[in-house]
Amino acid sequence: MTLEKALRISVSLAVLAAASASGTTSTAIVVDVSPQSAHWVTVFTNTVPLTWDWSANTTRADLGITGMNASYAMSFMTATSNYLWQVFPSDVPMSEDMYTLTLTLYTNGMTVAEVLTSRLAVMTGAFGATKINVDNNSPAWSKVKGNVVIPYDASFADVSTNAGVSQLVIASGNGRVQTNAFTDVVGYTGWDVVNGGWGYDTFDLTLTFFGLNEATLSAELMRPVVGTLLKMR
Repeated sequence: MTLEKALRISVSLAVLAAASASGTTSTAIVVDVSPQSAHWVTVFTNTVPLTWDWSANTTRADLGITGMNASYAMSFMTATSNYLWQVFPSDVPMSEDMYTLTLTLYTNGMTVAEVLTSRLAVMTGAFGATKINVDNNSPAWSKVKGNVVIPYDASFADVSTNAGVSQLVIASGNGRVQTNAFTDVVGYTGWDVVNGGWGYDTFDLTLTFFGLNEATLSAELMRPVVGTLLKMR
């Protein structure tokens, strides 16, 4: 069972418990039952409860959380089945990030019994205080300043409904190319622009969904040099 699945089960149980209260009706809770929905991997609060199963044979568990901007690691030496992760300190995140969570369960101290994984995306657009630029012609849409989380969803293109796999290719003007292959067609991927050595350049992004009908979406982004740029004529 992955951490992601454990989170789903916890949500389902909470809904059932609220609905079973005798003679009362609880506030409606929206539950996304689609296993491919990006909602399952999107962070909507600054704290995320993580849950897992600690069997009788488990003696230790190591939790590693790796993101583009920060990484965390902790160990549990006694029986523990949950942890409240403080993703960011403020009510609204200052930047986007993509986190990979890995929980390693051990028996007899050092023998790996099971490895659970999950991925969570912090999208500034998932929080109500986020400013939205409604000007389609704004130059801000084609610029990137820091690390970003890129969504991919087969529903972006009508002909890719039956797609099975997808990929995102990022190509810079200096010839560097990075191909990100995905085994699914719904989710997020992190682009570490700042620490990934991409520099300041113009980038071509190509998102392709493979299936009965191939669909490709493309975009061009520019990362300008930080500071004031003067153009002389």
